[in-house]
Parts: sequence; structure tokens; C-alpha cells
Amino acid sequence: MTNKNKITAGYYAAFIALGLAVSALGPTLPGLAAQTGVQISAISILFTARAFGFLVGALLAGRLYDRLPGHRLMALALLMMGVMMASVPFLPALWLLTVIMFVLGLFEPGVDVGGQHLIVWLHKDKVGPYMNGLHFFFGIGALVSPIIVAWAIAATEGIQWAFLGIRAAHLFARAVYCAAA
Repeated sequence: MTNKNKITAGYYAAFIALGLAVSALGPTLPGLAAQTGVQISAISILFTARAFGFLVGALLAGRLYDRLPGHRLMALALLMMGVMMASVPFLPALWLLTVIMFVLGLFEPGVDVGGQHLIVWLHKDKVGPYMNGLHFFFGIGALVSPIIVAWAIAATEGIQWAFLGIRAAHLFARAVYCAAA
């Protein structure tokens, strides 16, 4: 496997991790509402906080990738996403969960925007199929995440293991990325 292929595999692993994180919130809303003692209608603020964080992060990510080492930025974004995901099932207050979702959203473009920047820089004029591959692997993560949540909830009747299972898969993807990049 050439160095270019290893780096590309690392980007794909990062996008699996992104898909895992993005798709975990919806299926865990009832559990998060119970955890924080609020109604489902109140817990929906988490989507807004995360989206606002994503907007701010997207504005910053492109500029940062133009100025700083890209692989380090993506490794930091993956690390912070993992820390935020791992903390979710242990926060008893809605306002804390809202802050965590904002921060999670803030770091997600570090993988999304950054991965697209980096793969274009790596493959230049032949980037087309590799860019498709990024989004394919995001889709794998987004598909698998609700399945992990369903299994964990069925086995434990709580969301803690759902987020920890996603965190474990996220750690694996991060390890593949760091080994490749």
C-alpha cells in the first residue's frame, strides 16, 4: 500500500468517525431527555446548539487548514469529538449538554471541511473518486451509529453504553487515522 493510499484510508476512517458522531443524537433523544429530566421538546435544543457550533466551526476550519498543519488539526478535531461524545451520557443538566453539543458541532467541521481540503491537496486533479469515497465512508458511520445505539439500549436499557460503544468505534477510527497520517 502506497503512502498516498494509507493517508487516504486515514481520511476515510476519520469520516466514519464523523458519521458515527453525527447520527448518534437522534436515536438517543428520549434517553437524553430522561437523563436531564426534561421533555423531548426541550431536548431538541441540542440540534440547534450543535448546528450553531458547526456553522462557527466551518467558518474557522477552512482558514485554519490554510494556515496550520492539516493532519494535526484533524487529529485534534477527532480527539475533541471523541471527548465530547464520551461525556454526553454523564451530564445531568440540559445546559451542560447544550454546551457539549455546541463544542461537538464546533469540532465536526475540523473533520468535514478538513478532510475535504486534505484529500484535494493529496490527490489534486484525480480527486473525484476519492472525494466520493469520503462521503461513502461518512455514510457507513452514519448507518452504523443508530445500530450501535439500538443494540446498546436493548442490552442495557440506557444510553450510557450507546455513547461508549460509539466512542469505542470512534477511537478505532481515530487510531487508524493517526497511524495512516
